[in-house]
Amino acid sequence: MARRGRRPKGEYPEKKRVFASRIREDTWEMLQRAAARSGRSLSQEFEFRLRRSLDDDEKIESAFGDLKTFGLMKLAAQAVKSMCDLKNLKGHWTANVTAFDEALEVITRTLKGFRPHVMTATNLVTGPPELGKPVLVETVREIQAADPTRPLGKVSKRERAMLRLQSELGDLVDRPGRLPEAKHRQTRGRK
Repeated sequence: MARRGRRPKGEYPEKKRVFASRIREDTWEMLQRAAARSGRSLSQEFEFRLRRSLDDDEKIESAFGDLKTFGLMKLAAQAVKSMCDLKNLKGHWTANVTAFDEALEVITRTLKGFRPHVMTATNLVTGPPELGKPVLVETVREIQAADPTRPLGKVSKRERAMLRLQSELGDLVDRPGRLPEAKHRQTRGRK
């Protein structure tokens, strides 16, 4: 009979499964640093972070229905924050009627930017919905340009946020026709 390893200790003593996987070197190094900071073993740190991520997904789905809706709501919130920064508001946007109406417009425009593309004729002109505000257009471009293959140690917090939004939005971020570069991006393909 084969000899078994030591009994699991720490936060998850009931561990029964062995999971082997290959990960990128930069992820491994980050995991080692996190384990050293927390005082957990590598195995415990890996399970802690994996469980936290899965728990977060369940919470998101419980509150928002799914990750795509959550991603859209985050993008709408970011658009409102950008509007507030541009307006240099003294108080919260919900305390001012004008700011509230502007925030409502920003939220609506954000959601309309991801509306399913349908051809509509108005005075013989056809076209997709427009995103409108430059800040939103730039944010969507950042999300589209986010490269999930880049080493985690070489991306900023903002780039990580864009990668998360890209993942949450899924195919919504690649809807053709919303941005002038959409056709160019589709011919290049993802890296």
